[in-house]
Amino acid sequence: MRGIRPVVRYLIVCEDIVLAPANTGKGITLVGLISTIRALIPYPVRHAELCVFVQLTECRGTGRMRIEILEADSDRVVFRTHTRSVSFVNDPLEVVAMSFRIRHCEFPAPGLYWVQFWYNEASIAQQPVILR
Repeated sequence: MRGIRPVVRYLIVCEDIVLAPANTGKGITLVGLISTIRALIPYPVRHAELCVFVQLTECRGTGRMRIEILEADSDRVVFRTHTRSVSFVNDPLEVVAMSFRIRHCEFPAPGLYWVQFWYNEASIAQQPVILR
């Protein structure tokens, strides 16, 4: 099942992800969606924290996943999370939510950056973030 990839329903960049206690039925709250970051100091800028929420379906078998942030003009990776190994239950109808917390990401210059979700060494979804 190595060649089968999950389908990314959502890839959302935000300020924080809050998980409600399991017994409340409230689920997940995404705080402060991010599409643009305005830097108040000269570049390079170290952003204290951002989060990435990924929702997947059609998950089967095992896989390895991570988040990468690339500078669009150069394709240079400015941040990469640790790779996670995941074992899915083989139910392609199940919806799987994952979150990634990114701390102290350094952006070298203003411009377009791609926040990418990687699965088994292939980028399968991305969202833009603009630094101004």
